[in-house]
Amino acid sequence: MLAKIKKLRHKIYLGIYGHCPIKKNKIIAWNSLFKGFGDSPKYIIEYLCENFPDKYDIVWVYDREKSPPKDLPCGVRAVPYFSIEYLKEISTAKIIISNIRTGDMHYFNKRKGQFYIQTWHSSIRLKKIEGDAVKFLGEDYAKRAKTDSDKCDLIVSGCKFSTDIFKNSFWYDGDILESGTPRCDIFFKDNSESCEKVRKYFSLDNGTKTVLYAPTFRDSECDALHGIDCEGIINALQAKFGGKWAFLYRLHPNVAKDITPPCGGAYDATSYPDIQELIASCDLLITDYSSCMFDMAIRKMPCVLYVPDMEKYLSDERGFYFGIDELPFPYALDNEALTEYITNFDTAGYENKINEFLANVGSYENGTSCKALAEKIAEITK
Repeated sequence: MLAKIKKLRHKIYLGIYGHCPIKKNKIIAWNSLFKGFGDSPKYIIEYLCENFPDKYDIVWVYDREKSPPKDLPCGVRAVPYFSIEYLKEISTAKIIISNIRTGDMHYFNKRKGQFYIQTWHSSIRLKKIEGDAVKFLGEDYAKRAKTDSDKCDLIVSGCKFSTDIFKNSFWYDGDILESGTPRCDIFFKDNSESCEKVRKYFSLDNGTKTVLYAPTFRDSECDALHGIDCEGIINALQAKFGGKWAFLYRLHPNVAKDITPPCGGAYDATSYPDIQELIASCDLLITDYSSCMFDMAIRKMPCVLYVPDMEKYLSDERGFYFGIDELPFPYALDNEALTEYITNFDTAGYENKINEFLANVGSYENGTSCKALAEKIAEITK
């Protein structure tokens, strides 16, 4: 009953704010389901704040069950989702930036004069999405996605392969900015700042190298770490590359509770605010079916796939855009093969495969995506 009253109240306020002037310099943005300050919306906002400090009124939406992000740039206003204040901001902002589909929960009744930018949440993806996966996503999702696409004015694309998906399977025929992905610009910068932040966060000694293990979420989790041999990996890395290594693991929040660190030298990175900084600073990424593998390819740094459940996962999932043998990454079905790949890692051969793969998908990533999007925003708001 209380929820219905609140929704009715929101409807009334939306009606009021829907008649207020749209402020041409106001930008509202969020990350995923109002999670921390992250992904492409974070990086375009940081760019705007750094290069146009007094030009825009920027609003960041956060989960009202949590505190506002502590790492928001100076001047960015934080508003809690589902608040009356949020309804006012979403109704009067000129620019709306999201990296996921919007729906009823966003109370985004797009007005004439508003401009909606969809950054999506990866440059390249392995799993099929949107119109290519309706059978698995369901007709209800497809209906919401089509409504969202009707609102979109601009989609940001990281490569020609993604542009083709947006044109053919996204129920979208609007403008596409083929400029790369804002969240990937970090991979073209000096990574010393990211390394320092990560080492400080985990109290690691200067010079410590890191391996990041970031498995994707599964609906039926038995072992969240999938039996990975943390100690064996650290030993193999130290023997192959020398130096001191730390093992970071980042799990889905739904499965990360009460996980015992798998070995000495292992650190839980699940709550670290921004996975892009972890990827930008790590010396090796181990994942399975997550699109973060392509972030590491863009960075042109080592990535190995650990896929002990590959046969089952492939049969249960919604389908892939690439066969696993078409990917430029070595893959291992067990710990023995994983440590063997590390021990015998062929840097030159790996780099050749990465370069060939990025050329085949037509990557647009060159570190200037935020600049290109900022220029587009300036054009819209002038």
